[in-house]
Amino acid sequence: MITVSKRFKKPLTAVAVGVIVCLVTLALRQSGLLALAELKTLDHRYQLYADPAKAGQDLVLVAVDEASLEAYGRWPWPRDRHGYAVQFLKDAGAKAIIFDILFLEPDDNAEEFDQSFAEHIRRAGNVFLPTLLDVTADSAAAPHLLAKATIHVSGESRRAVAVAGRYQGVKFPIPPLAEAARGLGYINFFPDADGTTRRLPLLASWSDGAFLQLASAVARHLLDADQAVLGRRTLRLGPAMIPLTAEGDMVIDWHGSLERHTYPAYSMGAVLRSYSELQKGQKPSLDPALFRGKIVFIATTAAGTYDLRVTPLSPFTPGVLIHMAALDNILRGRSMQPAPYWVFAATTFALCLGTACGFMLLQRQAAKIGLIAGLAAGYYGLAVHAFTTHGLWLELAFPEGALAMTYAVAATVEYLTEGRQRRVLRAVFDKYMAAEVVDEIMRNPEGIKLGGARNELSVLFSDIAGFTSISEELEPETLVEFLNQYLSAMTDVILKHRGNVNKYLGDGIMAIFGAPRGDPNHATLACYAALESQETLVRLREEWKAQGYPEIVARIGINSGPIVVGNVGSQARMEYTVMGDNVNLASRLEGANKYYDTLILLGPRTYELARGEIEAREVDLLRVKGKREPVVVYELLSRKGMLALSKRQAVGLYHEGLAAYKRRDFPTAERLFQEALAQDPSDGPSRVYLSRTRTYLADPPPPEWDGVYELTTK
Repeated sequence: MITVSKRFKKPLTAVAVGVIVCLVTLALRQSGLLALAELKTLDHRYQLYADPAKAGQDLVLVAVDEASLEAYGRWPWPRDRHGYAVQFLKDAGAKAIIFDILFLEPDDNAEEFDQSFAEHIRRAGNVFLPTLLDVTADSAAAPHLLAKATIHVSGESRRAVAVAGRYQGVKFPIPPLAEAARGLGYINFFPDADGTTRRLPLLASWSDGAFLQLASAVARHLLDADQAVLGRRTLRLGPAMIPLTAEGDMVIDWHGSLERHTYPAYSMGAVLRSYSELQKGQKPSLDPALFRGKIVFIATTAAGTYDLRVTPLSPFTPGVLIHMAALDNILRGRSMQPAPYWVFAATTFALCLGTACGFMLLQRQAAKIGLIAGLAAGYYGLAVHAFTTHGLWLELAFPEGALAMTYAVAATVEYLTEGRQRRVLRAVFDKYMAAEVVDEIMRNPEGIKLGGARNELSVLFSDIAGFTSISEELEPETLVEFLNQYLSAMTDVILKHRGNVNKYLGDGIMAIFGAPRGDPNHATLACYAALESQETLVRLREEWKAQGYPEIVARIGINSGPIVVGNVGSQARMEYTVMGDNVNLASRLEGANKYYDTLILLGPRTYELARGEIEAREVDLLRVKGKREPVVVYELLSRKGMLALSKRQAVGLYHEGLAAYKRRDFPTAERLFQEALAQDPSDGPSRVYLSRTRTYLADPPPPEWDGVYELTTK
């Protein structure tokens, strides 16, 4: 049995996911089930990036529009008028004149109108008329007419001219017109399954040759092509090489719609009026120079006179615009070229493999999403660049769909394998350490090693006053339940303010703010957590009193500064914790609350960082046990602007008394501390300083006295 090492298991799984999804995508593409989705992405590109500036300006439309019908009567017109238009355009120097109007039946008005029209066509020598592939007609036309409508086909493949298989023959214009025309071409359209015309078969098989589509019939003469040469995916007419689909169609490269004036357009009524004016020796309404050297299409665009066609750019496209776009593509070599199948397969494989490996091998979620989004956007950009710059149709729906499918499969595989393991580990770790520490471990397990870093953090110590005597009063089971309620409530408050409960010390709590994720507001957050802890404890005392539990008081000490934070222990077992003098000071401040009868004491750096967001007062210049240098200690009173008026007045008197105390004016200090206690009898620091002041009044301190008080207990 072959075993795969853990090191290679994940990369091999990623490769397997990419390969499997790629193969499924290739199979779906071959089935044709989602072919329309790809065609819609092609439409999307035309709608966003079609450029009218690329359209050939030598193609012109003469339209039988509403203005023409108003001037010359209802449609159809007597055909001699078409002859007058042909004469005007020929005399103006038009290179070719193409009618997108069927003339399958004689003129209802008079036979001489057909003869007049035919004579104008013959004299012009550059007029092309439409034919119609039909299921009932046959092709038993005169050889000279067939020569106008067909072309000899040579080359390695005849697959591209199989479109006529469902047709029995071709309907030609009436003989006088067909014989006079320079060329004939069918105007049938072959829309896709959604009814949108995106491509045209330029040839339809017949005998040893092929019938010409109208655009290819015109191109044959303009390019002097005596035969059509078919390659595997190309059609050559003279010097023009036209890319084809696997079905033998030309994909039209649309440059714009009729409404966007992609091709110059003029009214047929204006052309006829200009012809009449020239016959009378008058200046024509339309300058004939407008048509010099132009390829002119004549078609109906008035409402009710033509078939609307759905194209990628408009659901209301006159059919003539399709023929114009096709001829434009042929003459300028700009038809859309479908990318070979191997390009589709290679890009799909690359996207599937890149997505699977990126998702399953990268650790950070942001990096995974960034890479996959980058792959999707990058391939879209590549497809757009190929479309706009090189006329290359790179498939979008299947490759991008394969990317999304790979993402879903990779996520599912990871969820079922590593995700399950991670959830089990997470559930275990969450019972022993803070959520943020667990996050860091799960995100970067390689980074879990012995050692630490020195960062500025805030540390909070909390302890229940007189817990030993309380524990003696309660049964062990009751004590545990009571303690769990207290610790749970305090923990929730700390976590709410983004603190990390580092450890429980019996009835005490040690919490870190600012680690493992840095937070510049760590001192303020620690202060807010301490204040809310005391508020929560007030509410809990009322509930516990009703349950028969003893009333408890919690004392809190907070200090900030450079602290060593990291993993301490052995390779077999380690603990995420903090160390240093600033941690010890926080612990000492928690204990100092007992001496000053306060609830929350702050170190100097905590006060400095949070002073703009809190109300606090200086308590003492204190030298704690184990430290030589004294520190200024502060009592945290409330959030900024939330101190009660009576307490604010008492604190104001306290500050005046403290100033008098420092300058050795003990009589004034005594009076002020007494006034502060009269305002707030529970004010512990005022009571402490009143006692000290009376001591110094009886026994003044020595001259070198600096006001430092040394705390000899923890």
